[in-house]
Amino acid sequence: MAIRTSAADAGLEPPIVADDPAAAESVFHGDVELRPSEYEALVGGRRARLTRREFQILACLARRPDRVITRQEVYEEVWGGTMPHRDRSVDVFVRKVRTKLAVVAPGRGFVHTHFGVGYRFAPDPPPGESS
Repeated sequence: MAIRTSAADAGLEPPIVADDPAAAESVFHGDVELRPSEYEALVGGRRARLTRREFQILACLARRPDRVITRQEVYEEVWGGTMPHRDRSVDVFVRKVRTKLAVVAPGRGFVHTHFGVGYRFAPDPPPGESS
């Protein structure tokens, strides 16, 4: 089993197990492709330059498309453990994901806010396509 190291060596993040078969399968939603093994997101074939943590948040939401995921659920899956009271980490990273996806797909929405509840992954169709 191969392990890629980086911040994990410094004890900052858990190691990424590269040979995990579940992590190697791409996820598709219309023209959105998530490649977990490379921490890569493509929209219409254009690569969004996401950090590892940003990709993890997007993947967490995309695994359950059209379902509202609470901020607590996102935090538990991506960071592990219980979200500290008034922690805004999820909100900050969702904003970063939206900004970076807008670079490769201007005018489209991918992650929608459900005020007071959480977020939902439901990509808007590309221009010219009906929903």
